[in-house]
Amino acid sequence: MDAGREVLVLGIGNLLWADEGFGVRAVEALNQAYRFPDGVELMDGGTLGLSLLPYVEASRRVLVFDAVDFGLVPGELKVLRDAEVPAWGARKM
Repeated sequence: MDAGREVLVLGIGNLLWADEGFGVRAVEALNQAYRFPDGVELMDGGTLGLSLLPYVEASRRVLVFDAVDFGLVPGELKVLRDAEVPAWGARKM
């Protein structure tokens, strides 16, 4: 783990569950299609949950790809920033 990375792009999801690993697949696609500068790390977070906390804490910025049921039309994108992201345990996600 690089203790000072500028950006962590984190894909979360279970390849065998309902979201079919959306976040994991998104990070895989980004990695295949683009080159990223030093300081940007793409990570398959799978279903590691709180085990990912040290990686998040060591990053200046974090971009998370995940599938969450917000009751929207299938495929609709919702962007949450800062305080819009529910606190851990505030709501089952």
